[in-house]
Amino acid sequence: MTKLVHLAADADVTAGAALAGRLHEVAAPSARRVLVEPALPGGINGGDVIAHLHFDDESHWRAVEPDITAPLCAPEIRHIDSVGYTGAPTPGPGRFEPTAYRTLFVSVDDSVDPAVVERFESETRTMPTHVWEQEYANLDGLLGPYMTHPYHWAHIDRWFDPERGPRIVTRLCHSFCAIDGPTITVAAPATPR
Repeated sequence: MTKLVHLAADADVTAGAALAGRLHEVAAPSARRVLVEPALPGGINGGDVIAHLHFDDESHWRAVEPDITAPLCAPEIRHIDSVGYTGAPTPGPGRFEPTAYRTLFVSVDDSVDPAVVERFESETRTMPTHVWEQEYANLDGLLGPYMTHPYHWAHIDRWFDPERGPRIVTRLCHSFCAIDGPTITVAAPATPR
């Protein structure tokens, strides 16, 4: 489960840290991995707090869901973008100690021809991950070589930019935060589901 929490404009400056602490406290006993951190500046619809919670299975998530939902109903929260998913991470080549976590949510226009959606999904699958969670050795790796790679701007960006081609993405949330070690690969269950 990954949630991007957007705080109200008039929220107290300590609201994000307080919320992160509450979410971590209620999720930690049931989750395999808990990441709750302030989003770094520079994202698009990225929220103020990123909560990435990995559970062994849906029953573990459902058992703690009411406890996690309760603090998310606070008046200082404007809205939440959220996604739940299953699967196992696909590690990229090379080993490094990550210091940045990145997630991307995209919403594709419902009226787009399914064949076009399949082409979009096929092209994005050739990139390092399918569920858009990635770890970087540092933030420069995300904002530099990754985002400016020729494959990205020549093939992927056209799906998002109305001036460059067959734009089908109607909304996206791009967010990233600092981490103190692996988040995704540590969270993987011992056997794929």
